[in-house]
Order: sequence, then structure tokens, then C-alpha cells
Amino acid sequence: MAEFNYLGVLLFISLCAVGVTVAFKVRAPRFWKTFLVTDSIVLVVYLFWDYWAIEKKIWSFDPAQTVGLKVLGIIPIEEVLFFIIVPLMTIITYLALINLIATIKARR
Repeated sequence: MAEFNYLGVLLFISLCAVGVTVAFKVRAPRFWKTFLVTDSIVLVVYLFWDYWAIEKKIWSFDPAQTVGLKVLGIIPIEEVLFFIIVPLMTIITYLALINLIATIKARR
């Protein structure tokens, strides 16, 4: 089961952010297009960076803790998902905090 460790962390992060989204009623329809464009650009940069670093043996991923699916032949799929999920969940949490602060200010 160790091969699911990285995916488990990503799932935990996602569940927390989804919970926050539901609890604080985060709605940002224009957000998605901006996020997809911005994250796609960042994802490409980081994929090449990861590829270079793995190829040069600067860093590596424990094959026992990943599911074995690779992008560009050497980057674990979990790493690609990381660069999509973590920024998305961070922004969702930020939007939830904005909603929470606005709600608190409105009650004063």
C-alpha cells in the first residue's frame, strides 16, 4: 500500500479544501478560466524543471511510494497532480477565507 502514499497526501489536501469550499460556500465562476491558463503555464515550466532535476539525479521519487505511472518517461503522475491540486486547493482555501472574513465583517 506504500505506493499510494503520495496519492493519499494529495487526496487529503483535496478533501480538506473541498470541505472548506462547501462550508464557506466558495463560488468563483471566473476563477476557473484564469486558474486553468495560469496553472497550465506553471505546470509546463515545473514539468521541464522536474524532468531536468530527475535526469541529473538532483532529486528523485521513491518508486515504492508512487503508483508507477510516469509522464515524459520519468516524472511520477503524482508529481504532475501535485502541481495541479496544491495550487488549486490553496486558492480555494484563500477564497474561502475571503468569504469567511466578509461574513464576520457583515455581522459586526
